[in-house]
Amino acid sequence: MATLIANNIDVFGESFSGVDLSGKKISHSEFDECTFNDCNFSETFFFSCKFIECRFINCNLSLTKLTDSKLSDLDFTSCKMIGIDWTMANWKTLNANPLRFKESILNDSTFFGLQLDDIIIKDCQAKEVDFSNGSFKKGDFRGSDFKGALFSNTNLEGGNFTDATNTFIEIKSNHLKGAIFNRFEALYLLETMGIILVD
Repeated sequence: MATLIANNIDVFGESFSGVDLSGKKISHSEFDECTFNDCNFSETFFFSCKFIECRFINCNLSLTKLTDSKLSDLDFTSCKMIGIDWTMANWKTLNANPLRFKESILNDSTFFGLQLDDIIIKDCQAKEVDFSNGSFKKGDFRGSDFKGALFSNTNLEGGNFTDATNTFIEIKSNHLKGAIFNRFEALYLLETMGIILVD
């Protein structure tokens, strides 16, 4: 019999499919090496939970709250994740391994002030996302759309922005040493310095 997601459970290596917890609250539960397929966690409130080495595939996590929850080594593929405040999670007491987002929608979310080096945001929509004051060194941002995203005092050293679009990042107020950009997108960087380019 499949385990039901509820408060105060400890689950290892299980798969969940089609679960709908929209608007519900789950507290003090731990999920290790679990897989979530086609689940609806929109507006779900995860309080003081743990997600370790889990995979989310084609899930809706829009407006999910992760208050005091611990996250490490997570994969998100083809997920809808609009409006998540990642700063509400508990990053202090856990060695956080990279978060990996692929072909997902992260619009209107915030990573303000977080240190998430080696993060992967590949082939995603990351419009209006706040990366200010954070560290995302050696991140993989290939193929993502960063229209309206905020980068201010952001450490992006060694990041790969190949085929990313709308990367409007001010050179003077961010750390970009070793970052990789397509030639066309690099023009945005020069424009932030007031440089006029002609053919």
